[in-house]
Amino acid sequence: MKRCFTLGRYSIVSLIAVVLTGCAHDLEVRNIVNYQSVTIAPPQANTRMGIIPTTTDVHSELLIKQIGIELGNYLPEVLLPYSRRSARSVDVIAQILVKPKYKGSGWNFLIEWPGFLIWTPAWHGYVYKVYYDIEISLMDASDSKVIDTLQLPIYLNVRHADMSRTWTEISWLEVSAIAFVSAFVFIGYDDDVSAILLQKYKTTLGDYVAQKIMESLDANLVPQVIGSKPPPGP
Repeated sequence: MKRCFTLGRYSIVSLIAVVLTGCAHDLEVRNIVNYQSVTIAPPQANTRMGIIPTTTDVHSELLIKQIGIELGNYLPEVLLPYSRRSARSVDVIAQILVKPKYKGSGWNFLIEWPGFLIWTPAWHGYVYKVYYDIEISLMDASDSKVIDTLQLPIYLNVRHADMSRTWTEISWLEVSAIAFVSAFVFIGYDDDVSAILLQKYKTTLGDYVAQKIMESLDANLVPQVIGSKPPPGP
């Protein structure tokens, strides 16, 4: 009898191990194709840019930094962060404001309960919505005249599930009580998603914004005379 109990205990432990290692869904953005650049902006060899970043969110700081890195593929020099009091001169100043908004979803309740019965968090992931409201003002550094303003709203339809939430799938062992209670909590946003999202997609998003900035420069400026005085008359 004692041996049967021991085997049963090991079986339960094994089942828990399988649940905890199998219930995860790598982060994916279902609509990332909307922000994948299909064209490449022409570089501007004579345009130096200074970026003044503004955000209250540490993850958005990483996004702005990546925008600067991607702009470096098209411009000879990008200074980030840039100050108007800087001793180093630039031709264009870009003020970049990023206002993020993170949301969970009511679908997460059903994904968690009764979804745990068919391992829904593992094959579907929880649903999250990430918004980046990006406002960009491009100015001629020589006189602070506004060249162009850009409004770039980014909406990301995210799926993700990791061990911090899927451990509740052990509800199989106790008639769903854990999953039912946690389902109310999981409607909200998982703060861990923000860092994972940018770690995986920062290059794509950074290049998307950089391309939009370069398109604006190409449409509104003559690169050879940015920040320069007009040539003398005859």
